[in-house]
Amino acid sequence: MERAYWLAWSQVKDVGPITIKRLHERFGSLALAWQATPADLLTVDGIGLVTADRIGGLRSQINPEQRLQQHEAQYPHFWTPADPEYPKLLWEIPDPPPLLYYRGPLRPNQTPTITVGIVGTRRPSPYGRRWTQRLSRRLSQQQFTIVSGMATGVDTHAHQSCLDQGGQTIAVLGTGVDVVYPHSNANLYQRIVETGLILSEYPDGTPPERGHFPRRNRIIAGLSHATLVTEAPERSGALITAYLANDYGRHVYALTDGLDNPTARGCLVLVNTGAAIVMGEDHLVTDLLNIGIANNTPAKDDNIHPGPRNGTVDSQQNRADHTPENIPGTQSATETVQLDGDLQHIFQMIPHEPINLDNLVKTTQLDTSVLLSGLLQLELAGVIAQLPGGQYQRT
Repeated sequence: MERAYWLAWSQVKDVGPITIKRLHERFGSLALAWQATPADLLTVDGIGLVTADRIGGLRSQINPEQRLQQHEAQYPHFWTPADPEYPKLLWEIPDPPPLLYYRGPLRPNQTPTITVGIVGTRRPSPYGRRWTQRLSRRLSQQQFTIVSGMATGVDTHAHQSCLDQGGQTIAVLGTGVDVVYPHSNANLYQRIVETGLILSEYPDGTPPERGHFPRRNRIIAGLSHATLVTEAPERSGALITAYLANDYGRHVYALTDGLDNPTARGCLVLVNTGAAIVMGEDHLVTDLLNIGIANNTPAKDDNIHPGPRNGTVDSQQNRADHTPENIPGTQSATETVQLDGDLQHIFQMIPHEPINLDNLVKTTQLDTSVLLSGLLQLELAGVIAQLPGGQYQRT
């Protein structure tokens, strides 16, 4: 049973979502990958000698079928990419979660509608709040599915407005699907569980941790044909979601506001680097219907450059133009962000040239989950950037 091997591989240390998908692509199934020799494993990008040896040792200690039975008994509601219910759109990204826990009746593959991620600041202005509500209501009236993260602020308004229209919404959590966070959204959580879908890559009972929330942003982007940022400052998880959406070949939209609104400056940055401007409710609906999303053929906008992610000359110039030292009255990220403990250690191991995750695991000697959490925190702080292929470098 292929499902058992998705679970088994997800529990192998130093093997993350990117490598697991590469294993699937290389061997055709994770069951076959489980039987592969160390030499064959070394042909998979991201697996080095240390990781290959560790995999060989761990495989003898894990019985995939038995492990699956135990996991299903403890956590009965989860999907793997081997299951027909696993969202097809999410599988398209390079780092889909190997396990996806869920609550709620909505099944994305059974409702082939356009999905739109709406993200933004936790402290929206009256303008941002009003337009988040208006756009979510309008999209819901058109039978679009709204995806967000159930955080306070923009996320909450996006979900609530959708539900008020009788629409379908998906919430992606940075906790277990049974953990309501923030607690103030307990009623919203219950409404989504009754008619929509709650998703998380973390098992039941997982509490909120800072590193979980940037990671869940990739799932929001991966589930969405298009991502809309309604209001966000420059250093915001919403911008990471937008950049990931573009990396995944999805469309990115931004709602603009005045220059004197610091909570909207991130949207201006997105527009300056190629995101489409929201000109109004009808304009957005028409645009989404006309770009081919309805046929599941979204076209990537290569003009959106999230700093050094794509490694082009334009992206390097964009990084130079928008680093804090080039904004009057500000300091560089490394001067303003205080790093301690593992974060400082990880940052010291990242050079100005690209380095892949496997090498970082070796140099930092940290558990992969700890390393990934730290990398996401450093990226959110603006002191490093992720490049295609699971590589990182200093900004």
